[in-house]
Amino acid sequence: MKKTLWALVAAMGLAAAASAAGQNDAGCGLGAQIFKDNKPGPQVLAATTNGTVGSQTFGITTGTLGCTSGGLVAAKKEREVFTATNFRALGAELAAGSGQYETSLAAMSGCKADKFAAFAKENYEKLLPTASTTPLELLSNLDKEILSDPAMAKACGV
Repeated sequence: MKKTLWALVAAMGLAAAASAAGQNDAGCGLGAQIFKDNKPGPQVLAATTNGTVGSQTFGITTGTLGCTSGGLVAAKKEREVFTATNFRALGAELAAGSGQYETSLAAMSGCKADKFAAFAKENYEKLLPTASTTPLELLSNLDKEILSDPAMAKACGV
């Protein structure tokens, strides 16, 4: 009897905390998109749907289905914003073959920093061919050059 009473009190406490959070307890995913009501019944259905369909993994990976942090889509956008924000300094560091911005871009591109530095310096004129090259063009050129060099593609996990 005491165990049942304690279990009931614990369940009520969790339910109260869940409703006070004001957030969908099932997280993101297809279930959370279908069952939006933040009450225990719909949230159990949302979590079950997410678990059965495997949509949470997909949402987290792609940054969709209400999964707004992380994911491949978010990582790509983060790299674009970083490059645009630090474009001048990044250009200078790519030419020199060293620097904190270059190291960060290497990490965001999935590349080993030491290999990336030498590669960027060697290919600087292909990465930034004109004074009017944009940050997005830099990234496009970078991705193209990495793919065209088998050693660099391997160093970047491509």
